[in-house]
Amino acid sequence: MSNQLRMQKAMDTKDAAVINQTGIELAAEGFYEDAIDLLGEGLCMFPFDEKLRGSRGRKYIGAFNYMASIADLSLATRLNPNDWEHWYYMGVAAYLGGKYELAKDCHKNSRVLMIKYNIEAIPATVDWYWMACMKLGQKDEAEKVLENVYEGMPSEDGDYLARTLLYKGIYKPENFVEEHMCTGLSEERTRIYYLMLSYGLANYHHYLGNQEEAVKICQMIAAIPDHHNLFAYAQAKQNLKEWGAE
Repeated sequence: MSNQLRMQKAMDTKDAAVINQTGIELAAEGFYEDAIDLLGEGLCMFPFDEKLRGSRGRKYIGAFNYMASIADLSLATRLNPNDWEHWYYMGVAAYLGGKYELAKDCHKNSRVLMIKYNIEAIPATVDWYWMACMKLGQKDEAEKVLENVYEGMPSEDGDYLARTLLYKGIYKPENFVEEHMCTGLSEERTRIYYLMLSYGLANYHHYLGNQEEAVKICQMIAAIPDHHNLFAYAQAKQNLKEWGAE
């Protein structure tokens, strides 16, 4: 079935949940423009549906349209301020869009909600919070937020946990990626894990002043032929541009 037919069938249901799910599926298959178009059509019908609004905001990140993402997710947080994902992804979009104060505020809210609802993704939001603080030169606050992570804590995102423990000084940079790769992952997830850990190591070297090593790792990530929707890829490209090392 063509994407256009799938999109039309979803719209014909006049059901926001069906439209949202179809948009999510299209984006998961790499069809970001079609997903955004469908979710936009859905929002014409249901302009205050926070799930549609949040989904389109997240898909805009994959399309590298960070300001549009912030606009959608900002409204989603107003429609449902208790959804940690809206805050989390708005923080991601803000960071990638260079809005570091906003990114920090979003991840502060995201962390509070994760703690409140026992969401096991705290290392991920701490990682983004830490990076925003470091971009802003707020090293004391960056160090303080790392108090929220510890070895062995429950986490859906072992790559983010390993990265934050590296920043904290619990893990060492020597053989960091190899030692903290998870076993039993699918081939695709293993590759994503490798790239995410590698970007964390690049961050570590950059803020420690080992710029040559940071550039080398980011250039490796930026040269990958796949996974261009991965945050690590977007961040590596962003850093290389900032450092004049593209």
